[in-house]
Amino acid sequence: MTEAFAALEATALAQHLKAARWTYPLVNAGHVAGLALLVGAIVPMNLRRLGWVPGPDPAAVVGFLRPFAVAGLVLAAGCGALLFATQASDYAANGWFRLKIALLAVALVNAARHLGGMPSRRGAALSLALWPLVLLSGRMIGYS
Repeated sequence: MTEAFAALEATALAQHLKAARWTYPLVNAGHVAGLALLVGAIVPMNLRRLGWVPGPDPAAVVGFLRPFAVAGLVLAAGCGALLFATQASDYAANGWFRLKIALLAVALVNAARHLGGMPSRRGAALSLALWPLVLLSGRMIGYS
């Protein structure tokens, strides 16, 4: 597996991201913007579903915010994959990164369970716990 990570790091795209003055910071900013859009949509959806904030019918709130959450996820995942390519071996060995990916997988499974309709209260509460943990573990990667 380490050979695959080394091969990924050796690609022209990964090398460009490492060497270019502006590309890596722009991709990093795209990752952060995607996370902001994703979590910025998920939190009010779940708070409304739980009845912790007043507002229109929870289904209307979810229907309005879901496309923003999906767009944020696509942006964050795409930019995150590019960032991963620059140091794939290091990230793969990092415990915080592995925790982030595991939490992300659980959060995505939880979200996928509710694509067709409204999430359960338990699913909404789980979402409110998981996404901040994904963010926290991702942030901790830089400190390890």
